[in-house]
Amino acid sequence: MNYVKSHCRRSVFRFAVLTALFLLSACPACRHDAPDSQSEPEKPGRLVQPYLVSNGATTETRTFPVVIKEGASAKLSFRVPGKLENFDVTPGRRFNKGDVVAQLETRDYQLVVDRCQQALVEARAGLKAMETGARPEDLDSAEAGYEAAKSQRETAEKQYRRMESLHSDGTASEVQFDLAKSTYDAAVAAERAAEKTLEKARKGSREEEVEMMRAKIAGLEIDLQLAENKLKDTTLVAPFSGVVTEKFFDNHETIAPGVTIVTLVDDKSFEGELSVTEEIALRVGDVQKVECSFEAIPDRVFSATIKEASTSVQKNSRSYLTTISIDASEQDGALIGMAGIAKLTLSESNSSMLVPVSALVVGADQSGDAAPETTNVWVVDKDSLTISRRVVKIGDTVDDRAEILEGLSEGETIVGAGARFLTDGQKIRLPEDI
Repeated sequence: MNYVKSHCRRSVFRFAVLTALFLLSACPACRHDAPDSQSEPEKPGRLVQPYLVSNGATTETRTFPVVIKEGASAKLSFRVPGKLENFDVTPGRRFNKGDVVAQLETRDYQLVVDRCQQALVEARAGLKAMETGARPEDLDSAEAGYEAAKSQRETAEKQYRRMESLHSDGTASEVQFDLAKSTYDAAVAAERAAEKTLEKARKGSREEEVEMMRAKIAGLEIDLQLAENKLKDTTLVAPFSGVVTEKFFDNHETIAPGVTIVTLVDDKSFEGELSVTEEIALRVGDVQKVECSFEAIPDRVFSATIKEASTSVQKNSRSYLTTISIDASEQDGALIGMAGIAKLTLSESNSSMLVPVSALVVGADQSGDAAPETTNVWVVDKDSLTISRRVVKIGDTVDDRAEILEGLSEGETIVGAGARFLTDGQKIRLPEDI
């Protein structure tokens, strides 16, 4: 019985050994032809972020609150008095530059122009007669001209005296009185000119009299220009393209000179006011770009330019007022009064080399090399993919950049980040896109 039990145990043991050997032979990793576990693959170099050393300019940004306000705005008025004859304007109406906004009656102003033109024609004719000498037919013409001028003066005088009386009673307006007086004055001048022309035709003219006539003609030309200017001023045109926001009179009302009749606002040129610090006020010339974004239009960024920069500090504040022109319009969804942020990008030329502060190693590295008081960087050899220590001299720091005074040349590549975890001569890897 003991023999049977022992024999069974040996059989089970043999079966277990054979099974284990079969499983081992079936496993590729456990065969004799498997790779030698003693040979380990070469470890890859440490991945680093390179930085190319170069001279250049630093940039920085500053942000300030901004509120949209209208750009160009003008209160339009006439330079001459009169009654509105064509004034079909309502708030919200848009005018292009040069469009007629309002028109005064032109009748009386045209009459003054006509009078001045007639007086000038007569004076020129008189000068010609003085210079050439009067012929019989010229003498007859001078006499007829004088009689006509005298008749016109008498008519104008009667009208003026009548208007003077009505004006004193308050029946006639100031405009009607002024017009009657100017017409009378022009008629008097024309009569005197015609009279002198007649005298010269009868007895001839001296040289000084000829010169006086020439001077008179020059004065009449000025009078005509003034009369034409007044006639032109009866038409009010838009000085720029914009929208009427206010209207103060209706058609057929009498307007005094200089009184505002409408307010015109440029709806395609918005502005904004910034309260900047004294640092920015001193560096307005360094501003390279201005961008504005507004809470009501979160998906839009509008470009802008600096229009005016005050050099005087605002009252009760340490800030300086700066006005910007915003490249936006109502068509872009921007409206007057919207609040937002203006971002100013400033640049400053810098001939020194700037490197990231993270590229600097102060003192010894992990191996204990280098003096503790030195500042070092790791210079990258792209051919061998190794790094070497380089002692540098640093100057000022600008934001997260350090100025290199000595130790590096433009065009060299250094490790830009993680420098304190490296050692001299260490193998490295560079990003694939470098």
